[in-house]
Amino acid sequence: MNDNKFIITIGREFGSGGHEIGRRLSEVLNLDFYDTEFIKMAVEKTGYSEMYIKNNDEKAPDFTGSTFMSGFDYYHPSPYDRIQEEEYNIVKYLGEKGGCIIVGRAADYILRDERLIRIFIYAPFDDRVKRKMALLSSDMKDKITISQMEKTVKQMDKQRRKFYEYYTDNKWGSSDSYDLLINSSSAGVDGSVKIIKTFVEECKGASNMPD
Repeated sequence: MNDNKFIITIGREFGSGGHEIGRRLSEVLNLDFYDTEFIKMAVEKTGYSEMYIKNNDEKAPDFTGSTFMSGFDYYHPSPYDRIQEEEYNIVKYLGEKGGCIIVGRAADYILRDERLIRIFIYAPFDDRVKRKMALLSSDMKDKITISQMEKTVKQMDKQRRKFYEYYTDNKWGSSDSYDLLINSSSAGVDGSVKIIKTFVEECKGASNMPD
């Protein structure tokens, strides 16, 4: 692909393989790839620890810090706000550079005025739980139960949905919000990469409405 201003955004259900699909796609299309890199960038901008940002990444604002004074509610921005603000600025900066793949962070909405292909990766719940269990490190396999992983997958999906829908006018995972949705359980990681590559080559972010 020769257009170095082209941007691909990837939304994903937890455990669907969105990160790995994006990483492999970046190698195939020779595009810069950003996902966990946001955490290190946000550390530099905010001064918060890497672990703290990782634990609060892609979260909606917390309004529990509001206080009541003289008949008015005063909202005190939480660390969530600072983290999301900096990641928003990073996404905008990357969008101006172009030629990249961005996972999550509502990038499809933030960069909605740019040339985008908006991808969403999903898979059946049970398959995602099995995948996350299979990816556990050897020292964690005996510490995490299937029921615990099921809870984690549900919580992460809820967190990502809340974050995305708070900051955008779109529905997380809805066909109305994306150009292409892929069931990674059916297509597999490499199959998903091939599907996206073909889609990118055919449309390149332009309208191809039938005559």
